Amino acid sequence: MSLTLEELVQTAIENQHIVLENELQKGIPLNYIDGDGRYILHYPDGHIEMKTLSNNGYFE
Repeated sequence: MSLTLEELVQTAIENQHIVLENELQKGIPLNYIDGDGRYILHYPDGHIEMKTLSNNGYFE
């Protein structure tokens, strides 16, 4: 059964926490923007850095 693009996107969103956790366990650092607009750098050793993006897209 094929999924529509919308169904694929919804499935990816629902499962992104699983994918990110697996990547972190492999030793791949995670880079993402959280819901508050902060740029998060999450390293496999547990170290986390947070930076805020300004309205022009640059780090403050």
